[in-house]
Amino acid sequence: MRRTLVLVLIAACLVLPGRSAAAAGVTIDLCASAGTLPLPGSVFANIWGFSAAAPGGSCADAKPSLPGPVISVDEGDDVSLVVHNGLTVPVSLEVPGLSLDQGASVTAAPGATATATFTASAPGTYLYQGTERQLPMGLYGALIVRSAVAGRAYAPAATAYDRQEVLVLSAIDPVFNASPATADLYRYAPKYWLINGKAYPGTDPVHGGPPGTTVLLRYLNAGFDNTSMRLLGLYERVVARDARPLGNPFEATAETIPAGGTEDAVVTIPPSGSRFALYNRQLHLTNGAASPGGMLTFIEVP
Repeated sequence: MRRTLVLVLIAACLVLPGRSAAAAGVTIDLCASAGTLPLPGSVFANIWGFSAAAPGGSCADAKPSLPGPVISVDEGDDVSLVVHNGLTVPVSLEVPGLSLDQGASVTAAPGATATATFTASAPGTYLYQGTERQLPMGLYGALIVRSAVAGRAYAPAATAYDRQEVLVLSAIDPVFNASPATADLYRYAPKYWLINGKAYPGTDPVHGGPPGTTVLLRYLNAGFDNTSMRLLGLYERVVARDARPLGNPFEATAETIPAGGTEDAVVTIPPSGSRFALYNRQLHLTNGAASPGGMLTFIEVP
């Protein structure tokens, strides 16, 4: 009989124990609730976000995060994602690239729950997300299916890595977030661009490790626009797109991740240099009218 685990996500990262001989049954409870996101310049944006439920699935003390918690499961796991909707509007959940047993998405009515079930049949980087107006409000996060091949993102040897970083790219239009039910999406105009929910100078650095370390960068674009990211002073080896390994990985200094898409790239830390900029090539590097800011961070070498 498959065992069911209700897991608590800590510090925005779900960590599961090692796999048994049989695929595990994994239940993950997510709370959808309203909150605010602090932005540079003493600005606060209204958000809807996911958070981890307390043991037993309680959302009594839910505090939304942007992005939602990183969910990690093993290849072959049977997964149940339970959405507890604490909002006054319906909340949908979909995972592009993975086939839900219920169809394209599930929807939880206000105050109710909905469960999406699927088999984590293929390793890779996936975006779990709400739909339509829910996405720009912040209902999204990263879902990582760990490969059955230890130390690799996928089966091919080119996807081997020593450590990894999840980089969720997104944007905020405070005008839309102030009135998501009535705001005109055709006039959607972001003023803040984020990496893992933060704008520079508040972004977290990517810890590169000593020279020779291979770092897997898992990019996820939760925004409405195609987003180009540039790595200054280093090459990254692009090994997968949309959770599909490439037959011919290639080196690049800049790559465009389509809206809703994901990409995996491996960086090898060089023998010299200690700080390498990773930034939005479209120059979304402002916080409102202030500069520098936006979608900028650094790969740092100890």
